[in-house]
Amino acid sequence: GVELGFVEEAAPWRLRSDQFPCKVGGRPAWLGEAGLPGPSELRCGVCGQPCAFLLQLYAPVQERPEAFHRSLFLFGCRRPSCYRPAGPAPGSLRVFRNQLPRKNDTYSYNPPPEEPPLEELHSVNLQLKCGAMLCRVCGCLGPSTCSKCHKAHYCSKDHQIKDWKAGHKVSCLQPGRGGDLTAGLRELRNNLVEKIDIFREQVRCQQWQLDKHARINLFRGIQVSL
Repeated sequence: GVELGFVEEAAPWRLRSDQFPCKVGGRPAWLGEAGLPGPSELRCGVCGQPCAFLLQLYAPVQERPEAFHRSLFLFGCRRPSCYRPAGPAPGSLRVFRNQLPRKNDTYSYNPPPEEPPLEELHSVNLQLKCGAMLCRVCGCLGPSTCSKCHKAHYCSKDHQIKDWKAGHKVSCLQPGRGGDLTAGLRELRNNLVEKIDIFREQVRCQQWQLDKHARINLFRGIQVSL
């Protein structure tokens, strides 16, 4: 059979990395911390601009111990000119794989709990356990920092400018607030695809036969969401 995905609203805690989510939009919920794509790998191969995170799928391979946990991450360019009616131009869509064995240093050996946490965790976590910082705008690796406060991290100059206009220019000058995650987050959401959970369901192959025009319309729908 074929596994279809349907989007639905979900509680923020359901979309965190330790829940192994399938989701559309928001920031990536990275599975492991090793081998994450850097800024150069996330640039569109056509225009050179940073690609936007579109969706991730939890796709474990049970018969392969090294991929007991496996997530696939899809990024796409925001510029319509980088796409063609016949399909995306080379490099305008990027797909990355992140995987871990069942026994690892990050997650429990047992399945995650089905109940929400007793204490509400911060919905935005921009520092990995290894110490690496993530971009305030997109949640990808952020090797660059604000030259004034040295606390806000970014993947690119483009995202640093977006954050500056969204409110960091105010918080940056205030003592102790240079890395304040709350400043400008509402404006920064406009640079992200809307965050939604993906509900999966098994169906028969003959129930999911898209003709050529349906596939084109589906692809155009993804373009609009970017």
